[in-house]
Amino acid sequence: MSKLKNNNLILGGGLAGLSACYHGDGVVYEQDENIGGHARSHSSKGFIFDEGIHVLHTSNKYVLELMEKINANLEVTERSAWIHSNGALTRYPFQANTYGLPINIVKDCLLGFIENDFDDRSKVNNYQDWVYYMFGRGIAEHFMLPYSHKFWGLSPDKLTTDWVNVRHPKPSLEEVISGALHDQDKGFGINATFQYPKEGGFGFIAEALAKNCLDRINLGMKATFIDPKNKEVTFNEDLIISYEKLLSTIPLPEVLKLLPEVPDEVVDASNNLKTNSVFVVNLGINREKITDKSWIYFLEKEFIFFRISFPFNFLKNSHAVVPPGHSSISAEIAYGNDNALPYEREKIPQRVIKDLIKVGIIEKTDQIVYQDTYDINYGYVIFDQRRKKSIKVIHKFLKSLNIIPCGRYGLWAYLWSDEAILSGKKAAENL
Repeated sequence: MSKLKNNNLILGGGLAGLSACYHGDGVVYEQDENIGGHARSHSSKGFIFDEGIHVLHTSNKYVLELMEKINANLEVTERSAWIHSNGALTRYPFQANTYGLPINIVKDCLLGFIENDFDDRSKVNNYQDWVYYMFGRGIAEHFMLPYSHKFWGLSPDKLTTDWVNVRHPKPSLEEVISGALHDQDKGFGINATFQYPKEGGFGFIAEALAKNCLDRINLGMKATFIDPKNKEVTFNEDLIISYEKLLSTIPLPEVLKLLPEVPDEVVDASNNLKTNSVFVVNLGINREKITDKSWIYFLEKEFIFFRISFPFNFLKNSHAVVPPGHSSISAEIAYGNDNALPYEREKIPQRVIKDLIKVGIIEKTDQIVYQDTYDINYGYVIFDQRRKKSIKVIHKFLKSLNIIPCGRYGLWAYLWSDEAILSGKKAAENL
């Protein structure tokens, strides 16, 4: 085995790892041959796809200034997000836009919000309680709770409320009434507008960060063993690199597998951590402008996907991500926990196509000229009752070894892209 030395070593070349590299003097080691983690983009046959929907929606001044500084070349777009449920297409978010749904459902949602008797905040013990408390029985039972189960694969009463914050905007009574009586095109929430790179897909942000890290990024370097006593990491089982400080964006269960003599209580804590998984099907269609939507959420389980997005609508110049005369669709299927994939993976694209035809997004005569899939094992972190205590145990153990966790899976948190970047910045300051 050969040996090298770096003072500060960063495991993982996603947005958090690249941000840590940019904001400090660490050296990145990424197991894949491409940077960006799940925030990367893939290009083929004139199509550019991300690994599921990725857009930047932030009001954080530092992140916005950073994007300009690294020349991320972003374009601002107004979100056109919709929900398909009960045979109707309504605007996002559901809680403010019930116009167009069957009249009995509109009535349930409206009266449930107005006459909400879930008014004791002290009795909110889980996410299900919180949804009833915030929105009332109608909105909860006609959308929020069944969609939650489809997405997370767990009953909503098994989830905590640590993750909700700005992700669930509460409309005013006037907005709820207005959204029940007519089509309300008012934007709600922090992502009413979003930003997306004018070229290269969302992965261009990772590439822009990497360009500013000079020669401090190493690809094809899979960590296979960490020796914290001697401060060494083995890569690809044959290259040992010593370090002074170690930052890890690797999922907590995976980094623990690389360490010797992990205490039983830490192993137990790791086994308590949960995520869902996401299987992504990307399709290129030989027809332009098949829709004017940004993305659509799907409530019912009769549709295999929980969300479909249209990358060609993320920019004014759709030709930056699709060939002229074409459109693109990215379908996301959540699985794991109580949700099993309904088919073998190679059969899922055909089911996606069938459901897209059923819902009227594409036509039977449409020619699909591009198809690809991505299987994201670690999807969205699940906030259940055991998460906080388990993370505390694991982080305490890693801290004792002078390993700094960072990013979505290092912190085991529901981080958006801007939050991942800020996480990397903070970790670099710790280094």
